[in-house]
Amino acid sequence: MNSSTTPILVISVIVAAAAGLAVGFSINGFSGDNSDFIANNQANNFDDIKKITIGVMPNEDPMVFELQSQMLEEYFTDKIGIETEVFFPTDATTTVESIVTGDTQIAFMSARPAEFAYERSDQKTLLFMAEVRPFTSAGGEKLDTFYWSEFWVKKDSGINKLEDAKGKNVAFSGPTSTSGYLFPMSKLVDRGLIKSGDGADTYFDNVLFSGGYQQSLSALIEGQVDIAAGGDHAKYRYLTPEEQSQIKVIEKQGPVPTHGITYRTDMISPEIITKFEKAILDMKSERPDLLEKALFGATDFTPVNHHAHLAALDNALAITQIPPI
Repeated sequence: MNSSTTPILVISVIVAAAAGLAVGFSINGFSGDNSDFIANNQANNFDDIKKITIGVMPNEDPMVFELQSQMLEEYFTDKIGIETEVFFPTDATTTVESIVTGDTQIAFMSARPAEFAYERSDQKTLLFMAEVRPFTSAGGEKLDTFYWSEFWVKKDSGINKLEDAKGKNVAFSGPTSTSGYLFPMSKLVDRGLIKSGDGADTYFDNVLFSGGYQQSLSALIEGQVDIAAGGDHAKYRYLTPEEQSQIKVIEKQGPVPTHGITYRTDMISPEIITKFEKAILDMKSERPDLLEKALFGATDFTPVNHHAHLAALDNALAITQIPPI
């Protein structure tokens, strides 16, 4: 985490959360940060809403979380006053398709799929809350709605900068990963090492899509690749102190927006989404177990503006010209 920016970001999270509680429900009961979207949908008839389907994009095997869906359903049904159904899609593409088609009306998803859903639904899918997560760094644990992407190498590799990695073997999390692929690729373009629109294979000899941060770091430690990329917190979460001492960071890119919650502005009324927003804000004090077990360990959520939260991601997409997921 960039120590020079963290205090400002953490303060902004606290202020945003307070704003969501104090004044966030002032415009027809919904956060004023996204009032322009609400104004565009005031004419919709939401009287026939009898059930809300919520998708939760997994970052692990979705079967692990199936048992938690009933607890989430009971919590949201009680807080919102409308029957809710929760399911865990198999992947990011399925999550995007479910909200674009309207099969789900609210979805928890990472930043890049959230922006893709916004575009695919003719701007009717809005990210309105973002995760506040604990990120372990060399300076200790920090809370934020942004983190950083890093390139890692072994200390004895002889690679000290990205320019030294040409023709080497690299591990990325996957082609849909934000910090494990998109932001590292934007750094390569920004440095002039690859052209906008080119793939990683135009610079590296072999490209491994490992499936996640842990797998990329393992491939690096075991010597399967020469360089790997992922979120800045991953090395502290997945590596032992001894393994951490074997690697070094040669480049950092970001800030990367955390995962968030999206909803269909043409299918959910401002009154209902207000109740849902409050239910999420209340979850930390009333049901912290749901954050840990069912929502992948998020510490909290805070209201955000869609475009402000995803601005850095939009810039990275524009720089790289990586096609949609």
